Amino acid sequence: MSKKRLTLLCVAIAGLIFLPAAILNKPYYGLIAAFFDWLPLFTGWMKFSESGKVPYLHITLTVIAYIFFIVWLFIPLSDFARFGFIMIWFLAVLSGAAL
Repeated sequence: MSKKRLTLLCVAIAGLIFLPAAILNKPYYGLIAAFFDWLPLFTGWMKFSESGKVPYLHITLTVIAYIFFIVWLFIPLSDFARFGFIMIWFLAVLSGAAL
């Protein structure tokens, strides 16, 4: 399996865990999903685009999404943080998949 497919598989697994975690307001389940979300980065499966350009939009959106996630983790009743995380995380995934 190619590295891009492994990356997309890990992100898909993360999304399948993030969605129920957000719907059921279980931020600690999100930690499991975050493991799968970050796994491609630490294994070297995730690479920058073939042109060598740094995906600034993807990186920026991912950092913003995880700031929302940290707020949601420490303030579980924060609906703004919970749904803000999911929406921005999906935008980050879309911008990363377009590379």
